[in-house]
Amino acid sequence: MKARHRIGERGQALAETALFAMLAVILAFGLLAWIPTHRARTAATAAAYACSQFLSQSPDPVRARNNAVNVAWQTLNADWSATAGVQYRVQVSPPSGPGEPGQCLVSFQAPTLFDGLLGLSQSGWNSEWFISRSETWKAKWR
Repeated sequence: MKARHRIGERGQALAETALFAMLAVILAFGLLAWIPTHRARTAATAAAYACSQFLSQSPDPVRARNNAVNVAWQTLNADWSATAGVQYRVQVSPPSGPGEPGQCLVSFQAPTLFDGLLGLSQSGWNSEWFISRSETWKAKWR
């Protein structure tokens, strides 16, 4: 005996398939849109860490700040970062004396991919930072 399908079962399967296909497309676009932010955060973290390491090494606070800012920008502008279109800001607070903490803050704003397609707004500023203490035995600040 032949199995008889009720009317509408085939249409329901097509509708479910279309719904899941659209969900998969939206998920794929969402994951692709996340890549620039992830790359920018990785570069900002590396720059803030490098900055804090140079900040703690120089016995002169002005020189320490200049070296830290330079190394942060060199890290951000390196070929490996592949963060075209990302805007960065670097802020450094040098240690105020031997053994005192200094801070490196790298803020970034990554572009939003598929902005027109997904109707997303421009992303906000995010920050990565590290605090570094100058080594007391190295610092001869007065």
